Amino acid sequence: MKITKKYIKQGFTLLEVALALALGAWIMVETYRNIADGIRLKNDSIKISNATHLAKIKMAQVDSSSTMETNTSKGEIPGFIGYSFETEIKEEELDLLKLSQGGEAEDLKKKAPKDLLGDKDASLNNILKNRGQAQGSQTGGLIKVFHVKIAIKFPLDGKEHTYLVETYRPTKY
Repeated sequence: MKITKKYIKQGFTLLEVALALALGAWIMVETYRNIADGIRLKNDSIKISNATHLAKIKMAQVDSSSTMETNTSKGEIPGFIGYSFETEIKEEELDLLKLSQGGEAEDLKKKAPKDLLGDKDASLNNILKNRGQAQGSQTGGLIKVFHVKIAIKFPLDGKEHTYLVETYRPTKY
């Protein structure tokens, strides 16, 4: 019995099989890499969410305090391995003009006339100068507040990251 060429050409060459196996292996590696990245990102988002919620809890503890005073505290957070907190409360004076105008506040202070409303209220500035209170019209008003900073430190990707929350509270309740 003689083998014909037609019967021999059925099937794949070794090169075709090797290319198919290589392509399949590459697809599997990329699929597993994407799955691993998804799991890592999920774990990272859980750590960041934990830091956010812990900062909210710490801020609620500061808010629930009956008296506010300047202090600094730090420590570990029980139940959360690698998480720690730092709380800083300090008294500051805020310039309302800087707060409301951002970077333009210094330009407004240099503007003539010295009052911010124009010439029509120049007499108000003279009255305040006579009383020794001219600073309020040039600064927009200084108020005393407590500057509250809460930092939650947590591990992420082998490094320590910080979630920082800041707010201001009035000095008088």
